[in-house]
Amino acid sequence: MAGADELVVHGRTKRDGYKAGTIRWDLIAEINQQLAIPVTANGDIWGRDDALKCQVLTGCKTLMVCRGALNMPNLGQHIRDDVAPMRWPEVLRLLVRYSEQERQGDKAVYFPNRIKQWFKYLRQYYPQADACFKVIRVLNRADEIARALDNAREQTEFIK
Repeated sequence: MAGADELVVHGRTKRDGYKAGTIRWDLIAEINQQLAIPVTANGDIWGRDDALKCQVLTGCKTLMVCRGALNMPNLGQHIRDDVAPMRWPEVLRLLVRYSEQERQGDKAVYFPNRIKQWFKYLRQYYPQADACFKVIRVLNRADEIARALDNAREQTEFIK
């Protein structure tokens, strides 16, 4: 196989896109059975139960998580170590740190769109993200969004 040491397989076609219910873990299993190199399964892994099911169905020891980690930032740890999902105050602290890093240099231009996209995923797992998103979705400047995130973090920590 052209000298590859391992292979990551996302069990969808280009036509499937990211549509729910189109993942084909059975096809990943077929590929895994036919290759002598390690195969990593990817696709529709949103939580620990999904990960365990994927490993059983594909026979893959390793997994790759993508959008699921945008829903739950500690998804890898949640799967591997069976730790609880991050609590919302922890996620807000992470978002504040992320915004500090993303606003450096010319990356700040893209920050408003990136953080809003991230909130699209966060809202699927954290209902509290919706209120914060309603505030930032109308903001267009990185400094305004960062300030709104920091305010949300402070309010959440104050309530604890």
